[in-house]
Amino acid sequence: MEGGKMTPFRMQVLMDVAARVVKLMVTGAWHLSFEEMDIVLNHVRYGIEQSKKRNEEGEALDVPENSRT
Repeated sequence: MEGGKMTPFRMQVLMDVAARVVKLMVTGAWHLSFEEMDIVLNHVRYGIEQSKKRNEEGEALDVPENSRT
């Protein structure tokens, strides 16, 4: 964000990301329960928090090179 402001374009990008995540969770061959969706969202939140922590500590990379899921 630029100076703490949320621009309309940035909000549009964030909404697009949110819509894609929700679409993946509710469509397709695997239908997730609400509990499973909550687990997915908790994993996303954990990844965001870890990235913020690394950025605050001054690490250049958000994701370690040898990390594979």
